Amino acid sequence: MTREAELRRLLAEVFRWTYVKGLNTTIGGNASVRLDDETILITPSGVPKHLIRPSNIVKMKLDGTVQGPGRPSSEWRLHVEIYKVRDDVKAVIHAHSPRVIALYDAGYKIDQSLVEVQTYIGSTVAEVGHLAPGSQELAEAVARSLRPRNVHVVVLRKHGVVAVGSNLFEALNRIEVLEHAAYITILEALLRSA
Repeated sequence: MTREAELRRLLAEVFRWTYVKGLNTTIGGNASVRLDDETILITPSGVPKHLIRPSNIVKMKLDGTVQGPGRPSSEWRLHVEIYKVRDDVKAVIHAHSPRVIALYDAGYKIDQSLVEVQTYIGSTVAEVGHLAPGSQELAEAVARSLRPRNVHVVVLRKHGVVAVGSNLFEALNRIEVLEHAAYITILEALLRSA
């Protein structure tokens, strides 16, 4: 199996997990992986998560040129801008994590002292205000937030989360840790107010 074929397989499999874990809806969210310095593989637009196959994955250049069949996610600009500012990033996952969205939109933040957060995310969770999905403005704001190499996760207000990593599993784990931390933070707040 070629490297590209293996990355297509992994991208489809990992992205299906975002749906199975309740981090995305049937059509929502997107993910990508760096193939080389100028090329990425990205999830397609409009294909239900549970039906994504390696053949659905779209290949495109960082200049936005699609290579081959398929239509990339409407958030392709976000992925491209991140790869342009972070040459160490090999994978990007965008999820619509419900607890994280609820927590931040209610004016709270995750408890960053949690061991899992410190271990897998670090001390910085960046935030971007509500901007139009799929827009260049959103893509540039997220990329700016992720420019420092110690930032691996960005919360998009009223929208979701973007996590980066050295591979797809690291990016996915960061999304899961943030969602888990949001759940714990919400439970702590409820117990304190009881």
